[in-house]
Amino acid sequence: MANFLIAKNFTKDLEGGFWNDPSAGWTYAGITKKYYPAWPGFRRLLQLQQQVYKGGAIPRYKKFDDAELNKMVDDFYRTLHWGKYMKGDKINNQDISNFLYDFIVHKENDAIEVINKVAVQMEPGTYTEKTNLSSSIIAVINKYPRSFYLYIVAARLNYYANSKKFSGGLKAAFKQRVNKFPKVLTNVL
Repeated sequence: MANFLIAKNFTKDLEGGFWNDPSAGWTYAGITKKYYPAWPGFRRLLQLQQQVYKGGAIPRYKKFDDAELNKMVDDFYRTLHWGKYMKGDKINNQDISNFLYDFIVHKENDAIEVINKVAVQMEPGTYTEKTNLSSSIIAVINKYPRSFYLYIVAARLNYYANSKKFSGGLKAAFKQRVNKFPKVLTNVL
């Protein structure tokens, strides 16, 4: 069984810090107010903005060393991305979990679609769900960990390379993000 804290550590630096995105508003640790306005961390950020910056602007990429805010970030990702979207505790291989968690945190629904396609190519007819990984998809991942990992790495790189959503600079950055993970699995149960 994979461990959330290990997966989180692979992704936290890539999804960290504050940004007031012109198109989406406040974003902290990859959590965007436009999409998750009820996240309690935004209230905590307002408190920190008052305490630290006297109501002035929070600098871009600022990471707060605040236990309350850090717990809110962890709870958000553990519940939604690790728990609901990918059911990470059911995946046997930690390297696969790290990779899938990072992809789902980065591109949520697009990532789930890519993951589903890879698993269905490996076992046609596998039941999929649009907004999370089904138990059937997880069964394929656990049954063929080495093959699945090779295919999902290639599919993720292909997704970034062929998407019209991203500029050339972003595509290069996303490729670097993928390349921080192992090329092949070496520790398979």
